[in-house]
Amino acid sequence: MDSLLRILALLGCLGPLDLFSASLPVLVNGAWLSENRHEVVVLDVRSRAEFMAGHWPQSRWAGFNELDWQVERYGLPGYLPGENGLAALLGSLGLAGQESVIVVGSARGPRQIAEASRVVWSLMMAGFQQVALLDGGIESLSSDDLQQGISSIEAKRCTINWQPDLLADSNRVEDLLDNNRPVIDFRPSLYFDGYKRNPQVAEGGTIYDGVGIPPVRLLDKNTGRFLPVERLQQEFQRYDIQTTGSLAAFSDTGVWAALGWFVLHQILQNPNARLYDGSLVEWIDWGGEMHDSTDDMGGPIG
Repeated sequence: MDSLLRILALLGCLGPLDLFSASLPVLVNGAWLSENRHEVVVLDVRSRAEFMAGHWPQSRWAGFNELDWQVERYGLPGYLPGENGLAALLGSLGLAGQESVIVVGSARGPRQIAEASRVVWSLMMAGFQQVALLDGGIESLSSDDLQQGISSIEAKRCTINWQPDLLADSNRVEDLLDNNRPVIDFRPSLYFDGYKRNPQVAEGGTIYDGVGIPPVRLLDKNTGRFLPVERLQQEFQRYDIQTTGSLAAFSDTGVWAALGWFVLHQILQNPNARLYDGSLVEWIDWGGEMHDSTDDMGGPIG
């Protein structure tokens, strides 16, 4: 298909932007950014202070923890904004809805990679068709290529094309469990097992009959880059988790879950992978059944 597109472009049937749009990868590196810097919008989701200290030229600050990428709903934290709220947020970043977007975060830890992945999911929920992630984060770029300061953004009116097939709710999760389909917890092991608990989550442990894989198993421990496809498949097999067909990723408030969703939906190309936005905060409030493995052993150890 790529070869055909290139032939058509040479014959004048496709313009350069059409060709580019058709071949946007899921993951990009610094060399790719340099070559395509004029064809994409780059969103930097790190903190404002980190952005000010050094960012990719012409990138736009879109701090995950400082802007409304997650909002409260039903008195519960962590939800994707509704269509109007998301349109307002993306419009404030100068996005109209048709751009090719590269999301840049930090790779200093799995949590930061998960935050960038959550922004990818949010953009795709809004209907953006061409979204990629900088593999290895800002740390993968040469400091010589970065610039300091803040960049100005001209706000636009963003058109949302909602994509509900990327989203799971409590009813969807219960249906998956009833049909023996994977509902996957992508938090670190201590949270899955119940030895640690996010203060936003009312109970320790995980969804009853849910399965878990630690996010560190999906990343290169030295660079923070995603493992190759073959290695990713081996890791899921190691944890006896099926990666094809209908499934849902969850976590505390849907941030860790986004890293797993990105691997399943984008890298492993499972179009039936959904992200449970409400995650454990909603599941517990909804009355969903939980399992805490520490109860099996008389309580946490240590």
